[in-house]
Amino acid sequence: MKPLLNQARGALNTLLESAQLYQALLEVGQDTLPKTLQPHLIGVSFEQQTLILQIDDNIWATQLRFYEPTLLGIFQEHFPHLELNSVKVKVVLQPTATKKEWQVTSFPSDQDAIDMQQLSEQVPSEGLKKALNKLSLRAKKNPNL
Repeated sequence: MKPLLNQARGALNTLLESAQLYQALLEVGQDTLPKTLQPHLIGVSFEQQTLILQIDDNIWATQLRFYEPTLLGIFQEHFPHLELNSVKVKVVLQPTATKKEWQVTSFPSDQDAIDMQQLSEQVPSEGLKKALNKLSLRAKKNPNL
């Protein structure tokens, strides 16, 4: 069992070292760019002798291309052992957070509001009691009634 744990620990160390290298590459890349472009550079890697820059949108990719020679020079200077000689920009679209809007399709009637208020007084659960009170108040505030 112990050799298996040692192997896992060695794999985790290798993974951690790789993550630190890619984080260093990203920080060097971002530091080279103007402030408006920095947050849009989301990844930096290399494949053979090509520097790969990952950007979050096509609009920023166009602007990033103006900085390719500068970035390549910086990476050649800081990481000469990588022997980089070209740059490739990849657009990695980020998922957008969708905000769900709740819409009330129908409001409770006046009688529903009264029933909910009465029911809330008989319910032992505090959470349900509050929910019923809230619904009854919503019915009373309904401008359509």
